[in-house]
Amino acid sequence: MPQLDVATYLTQYRWTLITLFLLFSLLVTSILPTIKTNWLIRRSVMGGWATQGPSRGSGLKKEVAAIWKDLD
Repeated sequence: MPQLDVATYLTQYRWTLITLFLLFSLLVTSILPTIKTNWLIRRSVMGGWATQGPSRGSGLKKEVAAIWKDLD
């Protein structure tokens, strides 16, 4: 059985680490910022600012406005 071949353990281990690193890099650089952007936009549209203080809410509104400008 090829899974039990001692000669291929290191190769399988190396490719597994490379694949997991690439998937993690993709997640951090592409997927998570997209989710954060959508979450901020949805939160601003749904009126989630009332639960926060005025200082924190105004900063997030500016951030959302900047995101909307970047999307155009």
